[in-house]
Amino acid sequence: MKGFAKMDNYTVNAKTSASSAAAPKLRFSVLPNAKMASEPSLISPLTSLRITGSLPGGRQLTRPLDVVIAYDDGEVVVSEPRFHIHAVGTTKVEALKEFRRILSEELDELTADEEELGPRLRLELQYLRNLII
Repeated sequence: MKGFAKMDNYTVNAKTSASSAAAPKLRFSVLPNAKMASEPSLISPLTSLRITGSLPGGRQLTRPLDVVIAYDDGEVVVSEPRFHIHAVGTTKVEALKEFRRILSEELDELTADEEELGPRLRLELQYLRNLII
């Protein structure tokens, strides 16, 4: 039939003793691309990390910054939970490098637009000014 995947059928005896010739049987079908319920999840749980040190452009973090690391669809996502600043990379190292770049650029962009910022973005700008020198 067009549009349907071929399924493999399996029959399993419910009893395995020699005298159970008429034992009930369990039948089930599996699609070729089906995943078993007992397969381990490929998604790692959230982890946290404290970053310190330098940022691009000769800047520095004034204090350690706690970030959350998540793994999603083969990518690593690094997030700052307070203002939801985040970056993505194919590896943890790449995502952290990208996060440092975005953090520094966010300070530049908010500073350039300071006169037009609403209350939430003014709070974020103050937060970044206290975090980055």
